[in-house]
Amino acid sequence: MKARRVLIVDDDASVRKSLKRLVQAAGYDVEVFAGAREYLAQGAAGGHACLVLDVRMPEVSGLELMGMVAGTALGRPVVLITGHGDEALRAQGLARGAVAVLDKPVEETVLLAAIERALDQSPGA
Repeated sequence: MKARRVLIVDDDASVRKSLKRLVQAAGYDVEVFAGAREYLAQGAAGGHACLVLDVRMPEVSGLELMGMVAGTALGRPVVLITGHGDEALRAQGLARGAVAVLDKPVEETVLLAAIERALDQSPGA
């Protein structure tokens, strides 16, 4: 069975650490990135994976990153997380193809269910 990877991009180190711990405990392989540029530079291409993206990050937002990688080897199904959610943002994220747009602090079971849905849409699923 192929490894099911979750790639987390969030500029907040404490959020990255807690999400990594949670998602690893649920049995997934996890990679974390401090921002969009780090994700793009490290090129976590290939494999069965999804992205968990913070919406508000310096330089490149989660929504911008979604657009940058769509249709490329770095593109994957996306779960957006935000500490500044509203209905307009939620609608925008879903319209751009996000599997879910979740408010921080993210409820563990809701996040894991969204990750599972995203992985079901990932190439190689």
